[in-house]
Amino acid sequence: MRESLHERELLLWTAAHLVKPYQLLIPFYTHNRRRPWTLETGMLLYDALSRGKSTPRHRRLSRREAIAAYPGIEHRGLTGGIVYVDAYACFAERLAVEQALDVRAAGSSVLTHTAATELCPGASLIEVALRDELTGNTTTVRARSVVNASGPWVDSVLGSVQGWRGHRLIRAVKGSHLVLATYPDAPSTGIHFEAMTDGRPVLVLPQSDGTILVGSTELVDEADPGALSCSDAEIAYLLTEANRLLPSAHFTQGDVLHAFAGARPLPYAASAERPADISRDHHVVSHPTVPGLFSLTGGKLTTHRALGEMAINRVVDHLALQPRRRSRPQGPRRHAALRRASCSPTRTMPLPGARVADWHAFAAQCEQVSTMPAAVRDRLLAVYGVRALSVYDAMRDRPGLPALIRATNDVTTAEVWVAVKEEFARTLVDVVARRLMLARTADAGLGAATAVAAVCAELLGWDARQTEQELVAYRSWSARLRPNCQSASDVSHNHH
Repeated sequence: MRESLHERELLLWTAAHLVKPYQLLIPFYTHNRRRPWTLETGMLLYDALSRGKSTPRHRRLSRREAIAAYPGIEHRGLTGGIVYVDAYACFAERLAVEQALDVRAAGSSVLTHTAATELCPGASLIEVALRDELTGNTTTVRARSVVNASGPWVDSVLGSVQGWRGHRLIRAVKGSHLVLATYPDAPSTGIHFEAMTDGRPVLVLPQSDGTILVGSTELVDEADPGALSCSDAEIAYLLTEANRLLPSAHFTQGDVLHAFAGARPLPYAASAERPADISRDHHVVSHPTVPGLFSLTGGKLTTHRALGEMAINRVVDHLALQPRRRSRPQGPRRHAALRRASCSPTRTMPLPGARVADWHAFAAQCEQVSTMPAAVRDRLLAVYGVRALSVYDAMRDRPGLPALIRATNDVTTAEVWVAVKEEFARTLVDVVARRLMLARTADAGLGAATAVAAVCAELLGWDARQTEQELVAYRSWSARLRPNCQSASDVSHNHH
């Protein structure tokens, strides 16, 4: 918890445009398995372990105060609650994009849509066979150290090691979320409550786009992590619990704009019978039979930087002990290597979109001087931060780009150019879902896909056949989100 709170505070600084303070209520109900004093003690520890944080401390609410602040929640059995401030990353994909930009700026390569098909240990090097999944081209790279950071696919990658006889490392636990249409009495902040069905924590999170995110479930699922989707049973579970908390919502399946599922790559433990029994810690696992190979298990978005630093420390430690030019590093040289690794600049250096002396002053200045519509300006700041200037430059240098993408009111054509030319995008799914973040909208990006594909075709040289293939691929990909529409004309944002 201490590590998570420390990393959360770092993200509020290093990714100020993507990670924002977010207030939540924990309501106290008589049916809760966790008693109020337990939750109060937990919040006291929460504040103590994050001493010096930039967000306010938690605050206890009486029953009357809780009802006044959250009139739409269930009143029966309510005895009070706690309000606390966490942090929320609305666009996790954008965090990954900005880190990739930093990696490239530091002189490294970023290869997308590339599979590691085989690892061949050698006397001093590990040979990795790579295959470009879009072109079929293959290549081989050699390295003194390899980090297997493939999340729920860690064991699959290890299975490609010649002669591998290691034990299982990952237990993939499926989690699903719903994106719901809002309603008149929707809460203004998040609510972190205990499900009546099984006592699991469930979150109701109002989004800046007016939708409501509800999740998550927790199920052991051995299916391909890349093909997971939210089941009917999970949708029913989350709707039932949301309606118990918010009785005036009357959520039905028609309010589910779309749903998504993912796999948490938790450390494997044969003795763990339930998902709740599996450790949430993260580890860097070495493989004695393949010196220089390390695998990452566990971890979560909040602590991704700390886990990365831990992995790099292990790699530097390994390399510092290896013979190099017929000499083994000893004493000061070895300690210097370790010291460099333990003082990672990622602890203090903002990501590209927040790399400005004062992010909040920059955002305020943009609001004053920008001549763009407010919706467009606010979106560019929220998605790109300081890098919104790259989008402005693309608009200025290419007069045909400023036009808005059809079926959107705030997404510019220039953003497609930036996604392809600067942000490694190679497919329509890359652009629509993972760069423009349109998969998060009510119609899962389907309404804008054709217009975006036309721009991509010009930038990437697609002919009519490939453009249509990309559209088919996007529709197939978005089908796993179970969107409550098939085209823009079918979208109903809110039935209430």
